[in-house]
Amino acid sequence: MSVEEKSPLEEFVNLYVKIKDDFGRLPEILTKLSNFSDDIVRENRELKDKLKDVDGKFQTLQKEYESKDSKISDVEKEAAIYKKKLEKVEEQMSGLRDMYEDMAQERSKDMEIQDLLAIYTVLFEKVFAADPHTKILLLLQGIDKEIWTRDELVKTTGFTPAAILKALHDLRNNGIVDLDEAALEVKLAVTE
Repeated sequence: MSVEEKSPLEEFVNLYVKIKDDFGRLPEILTKLSNFSDDIVRENRELKDKLKDVDGKFQTLQKEYESKDSKISDVEKEAAIYKKKLEKVEEQMSGLRDMYEDMAQERSKDMEIQDLLAIYTVLFEKVFAADPHTKILLLLQGIDKEIWTRDELVKTTGFTPAAILKALHDLRNNGIVDLDEAALEVKLAVTE
């Protein structure tokens, strides 16, 4: 063996002497390394759990979104159907409206003045019959007699003298009749 060559035992001893002090710290370093590794494993587990929670929430939200999107789509389709139905109804109503207007025009052409007078007569006799004003006007217009006395109006209409007097004053104040207070006579006012 040459001087320069060392035996493996000598190499080990030389190496051991160099690292002997560091070798004593090895258990402490290994403990720290083990603790560090445990922390990494725990943190990795926590991150995986959080990832599962987030993924679960994401899946839930995605399902809700798809469900709501589907519902919105269904509602939009239903609204479109109702809109089409409404348009059809409006078209039908337009046709009915046109038909009604045509019928109303035809009927107004067919209605004669006598029919209108009959309606007005019924209105005056049945609806307004309780009003002394109406009865006085009907008497003044309907008979060939031009001038009436207050007593004649009272006897003919069946109203009290006070009601006839009030009605005559109302008619005179509105320019419908001429009332002669002194002679107690009344006639229709002349309009030009």
